[in-house]
Amino acid sequence: MSAFLTGAAVTSGPWLLTTLVLVLMRISAGVADISGASAVITVVFAVVIVLSAPIDIVLSRFAADRVYARRRDRIAAPLRLVLAACLPAFTLVGALAMVLLGATLELGLPGALLAGVIGAQWLLLSAAGGLSSPGIILRAFAIGAPVSVLGAHLLSRFTTLGAVGYLYGFGAGQVATLALLLWGTFRALPPEEDESARILPAFREYWLLAAAALAFHAGIWVDKLVVMALGGAQLAATYAATAAVAWLSVIPACAYLFVKVETGFSRRFRSFYAALHTGASLPDLERMARELGTEVGRVLRGTGAVQACVTLGSLLAAPLVVEALGLSAGDPTTLRWLLLGAALQVLALSATLLLYYFDFRFESFLAAVVQLGANGLLTLLLGAPSRSLGAGYSIACALSATLAIGLLHRRMTALLLRTFQSQPYASET
Repeated sequence: MSAFLTGAAVTSGPWLLTTLVLVLMRISAGVADISGASAVITVVFAVVIVLSAPIDIVLSRFAADRVYARRRDRIAAPLRLVLAACLPAFTLVGALAMVLLGATLELGLPGALLAGVIGAQWLLLSAAGGLSSPGIILRAFAIGAPVSVLGAHLLSRFTTLGAVGYLYGFGAGQVATLALLLWGTFRALPPEEDESARILPAFREYWLLAAAALAFHAGIWVDKLVVMALGGAQLAATYAATAAVAWLSVIPACAYLFVKVETGFSRRFRSFYAALHTGASLPDLERMARELGTEVGRVLRGTGAVQACVTLGSLLAAPLVVEALGLSAGDPTTLRWLLLGAALQVLALSATLLLYYFDFRFESFLAAVVQLGANGLLTLLLGAPSRSLGAGYSIACALSATLAIGLLHRRMTALLLRTFQSQPYASET
């Protein structure tokens, strides 16, 4: 149970915080005019999460590689440099986004500052993930999330600040989360630092992985930006809130995926590659490759089964949720489409994560690009507002999941052959 709850926090902590804030906005809508704050938060999260994704994935991989090589002393200096560069960079990106959004100065200033904080926060989340230190993430969100939610609610409800107060209250919690992540991450690193360590070679080595991460996160958010272009900021904010509620349904499956990948699958994975280095016989390697393929199938089936159970209950409860939160003008159709899309998204995420494990970078990139292109194009073609709003996202997730699982299955059937062919001495044997 402890591992399951940790998995839920690690995989879904940022989603959960975003969802709580957006849902609270819906509840507070009758008390204060916070539609401007809703649009600002939607744009900030969309822009920052998408643009920071390539940096986050490379930083996570860099930290994980240093931990594997028992060189934790080579993490702190590059991490500090990346943070120092990204904090002002994402603040500037946030300011540009506020200008394009047409936000007033009162909303644009906290929006730009929020973008810098969120960008730094996600970088530290990636570093903590690479360090295999979920406790850092748990502590940060356990304290920062309540501060963010309560601060936003109180400053908009009991003051005359309205939407501006909502942004500053929400931002206070984000700053608290960032401070805790900073303290926890650098505390987990050794006091001795190798100042000669550089992270630029990691970007050159993992550029395709970075491109896959950019496409994957853009594929999640592009439909919100299309809806904003077609139907305006208010419709986009309502749609984003509905999507956030739908994403809540993936938390149990993500927690299950985290536990399975870090236990049974990880043991099989490490045993197989350790056997390659210790000179195991070919029949033993073939057997272990089959067992690893079986474990991959077990992870995907288990994740799908958990998600199917949650999605079925969520579809039945959709009318009650829409009515309680005032989503989509009382029509549950959009939420149902997004629930189906979220279920398919978690399958695509599972297959993509396993592709990352085996270092199948091009396959990961291809699956992410398909989701990005299909989600944007189908949402545009189906139009907004309409009763089919959310259908484009659902279909795009189905295409991406099918492709990712198919590519993973194809690669797993030739895992041993591909492993030997990738060795530098293959031509000599």
